[in-house]
Amino acid sequence: MKKITLLVILAASIPCAGGTLHSEALSFLERLSSQGYTGTGIIACRLNLLEPCTVMVYPPLNSSTGGFYAALGGNNIFDLGLRLEGKGWFLEDTMPDDYPVLRLDSAQVSGGRRLIICAYDMIRGFKSDSVAVVWAFSPVDRTD
Repeated sequence: MKKITLLVILAASIPCAGGTLHSEALSFLERLSSQGYTGTGIIACRLNLLEPCTVMVYPPLNSSTGGFYAALGGNNIFDLGLRLEGKGWFLEDTMPDDYPVLRLDSAQVSGGRRLIICAYDMIRGFKSDSVAVVWAFSPVDRTD
C-alpha cells in the first residue's frame, strides 16, 4: 500500500511531462520498486537544446547498496545526456539515445552531488522539450 501511495504522489508531481513520458517514468519506477528499490523519485524539467540543467543530489538517509538515475526524454528529444558528478569523479551515459540510464554502486550513490541533464539533439526543428529524471536506491538489507 505504501508503494502505491508513493507512486500516486509521484504521478501528480510531473504534470508538465506529458502523458507518454509520465507513463514511461512511472513504469520504470514500478519495475525498480518491484525489485526492492526504495527512495524513488521523479523530477520534471523543460530542457532547451544544448542548455544543460544541473540538479543537486543528496545521498539517501539510509545506507544503499546501489541504485539508478535515468532521464526520459520527451517525444522530440533525439539525444539526451545524463552525467552524475562527485568530488573528483563523474559517471555518464555517453550512448546517443533519449533514455540514458546510470547504474550506481554504493560509493556512487553516497558520493554523487550533481546530476547534469542536456538535450544534445532534437528532431523536427524543436528547440525544447520535457524531460523526466527518475532515481531509485537499493537499501542495505539489515535482516541477515
